[in-house]
Amino acid sequence: MSLSLQNSFLHELASDTRHFLRRPGLAALTSVAVILILLFIVFPVGSVLLKSFTVTYPTVTVRCQSKVSNRADFKELVTGPILGAIRSIEGVEETRELTDEESSVVVVRFRRDWDDLRGLNDIKRAVQKLQGTFALSVENIKYELGQETIKSLATYGRFFSKSYYYRALKNSIVLAIVTTTIVVFVAFCFAYLGLHGPGFIKAPLRVLGLLPLIAPPFIFALSLILIGGRMGILTRLLHLPFNLYGWPGVITAQMITFLPLGYLLIENVLRSIGSHLDEAASDMGASGVDILFKVTIPLSAPGILKAALLVFIMSIADFGNPMLIGGGVSFLATDAYFLWISENNLEMAAVFCVFLVLPSLIMFVIHQYILKGREYTTIGGKPQQVEERRISPKIFYPMMAVAIPVALMIITCFGMILIGAFTKILMIDNSFTLEHFQSTNGLRSLLTSLKFAFGAALIAPIFGVTLSYILVRKRIPLKRVVEFMALLGFAVPGTVMGIGYILFFNSPPLKLTGTFIILIINEAARNLSVSLEAGVAKLHQIDIAIEEAAIDMGASSFRTFTRVVLPLISSALAAGFVYTFMVGMIAVSAVIFLITPGNNLASLYILAVAEEGFLGMACAISVMLIAVVMICLGGLKLLAHYTKTTIF
Repeated sequence: MSLSLQNSFLHELASDTRHFLRRPGLAALTSVAVILILLFIVFPVGSVLLKSFTVTYPTVTVRCQSKVSNRADFKELVTGPILGAIRSIEGVEETRELTDEESSVVVVRFRRDWDDLRGLNDIKRAVQKLQGTFALSVENIKYELGQETIKSLATYGRFFSKSYYYRALKNSIVLAIVTTTIVVFVAFCFAYLGLHGPGFIKAPLRVLGLLPLIAPPFIFALSLILIGGRMGILTRLLHLPFNLYGWPGVITAQMITFLPLGYLLIENVLRSIGSHLDEAASDMGASGVDILFKVTIPLSAPGILKAALLVFIMSIADFGNPMLIGGGVSFLATDAYFLWISENNLEMAAVFCVFLVLPSLIMFVIHQYILKGREYTTIGGKPQQVEERRISPKIFYPMMAVAIPVALMIITCFGMILIGAFTKILMIDNSFTLEHFQSTNGLRSLLTSLKFAFGAALIAPIFGVTLSYILVRKRIPLKRVVEFMALLGFAVPGTVMGIGYILFFNSPPLKLTGTFIILIINEAARNLSVSLEAGVAKLHQIDIAIEEAAIDMGASSFRTFTRVVLPLISSALAAGFVYTFMVGMIAVSAVIFLITPGNNLASLYILAVAEEGFLGMACAISVMLIAVVMICLGGLKLLAHYTKTTIF
């Protein structure tokens, strides 16, 4: 940064700070918001980073109560022989003496992979052999198990020293690149045909392109198991040597799962391209293929790239699909979970999370701060009525060759879930049954999911929209930093947020692990960015003169916000509520680390019973979960109709 730019930045910062401090109400509200962002987003993510730079060793402490008043004699008679005997024990990495006048304390640190109980027994046997020599000098001996944590890069060294570990990083990046490429290509075909194709395919393609939004993110992996698993339809009915476990299954499941995200973004940018540009190119002799590759795709490039970046982030952080249908292929998100749940190795799990964060954070920064606002203006002046042109056969048939198989795959996946829910054991006992819907635990988890999603959907929009008003309308110091911290919850994968909450909220004064409220807070923090960005976009559309007029008429800032601004940006509140509720109903990756007995969620219950092989029950709960989401969305749409509020 040049000296002039640095001086300008410091001058602006000082001016904003003075203006900020002269408004106690604004200062108090902003301070509370920043504290909440730090507590529930920044510090948990920071805890994961700090944990990755630590190594925990098992320790055994030997405490000998002294009968001898002379410290030097006690050290010679007791401490020295104990240290000598312990140093020869296998697995000992370091010994330390903490002798004082009343006792001798020897701390023994073992290798981090050593069994602490084995070490304790070895030390006891070694000390017992010496007790005859210093029995008159020692009143009693106590042994204590413990742990010692030190700052170290050793965990990173072990990550790169074992091919199994860094293979997970390579696999995750390859998976994200392949999935992103396929999703963007398929989504473009869906969006282009939905806008420019024949009328009879527009509505079906739009419905099918958005349909996966209402399903849990791993439901398609479950469907693919029923279709092409070891006991699937293709395997048992057609006797094909067909196995979708591993790379084919994960890529296919992710392609369907993230298709709506790519479709929405690409369809939005294609819709913004004025049809008069196509007409102008056509009048100049360009063919339909030339228009597609030389006009449409270049103009929609920013939107396509944004879709690719977001799909990449979602793919590398995906948890449910690789867990269900990964077939033993290692990926960062699932391996981090197994390191924590199976080995209690939080240090290596934290390292996995760091490598999950880096690609996602880089992509998020590129999307948020480099591509933000870089749009090509394609609509200007007065709208022109242009006759809709027929799509070229050279474009239509290749795109249909892509769209039809994917559309059929989506329909088949939902159909398999429906069939599996009403079948005793698919392909073994195909008789009709309703017993899968009678799971008490399943119904209880569904009710818990409703409470969880509704709670998160109440918190995130209110906080996000309020923060957007502060960032857009008020002068506060380090505004961009505050915005970045608030958006961090969306940028980092759910696995990172889950492990971060375990590390940060596992001890007083903020011991929240094991409670239901930590699930709600975690989900609200992760989805804060949607309400924040919706509020920012809406506020930029509202002339500030409206608020200035209210203030000139004597209204306070708080009254202006609640009575003038809030009604105008109610659609941002509603959008944040709907999104957080929908995502909360199907949440997996973060909450799986925080769930406790009695607080199980429907999505996690489906994942658990599917892993255990109860596919019928998993299908039944999935059907109920989808039905609940559709009913709730229908209710919200009806409410919006009667209240004249735009929600979706």
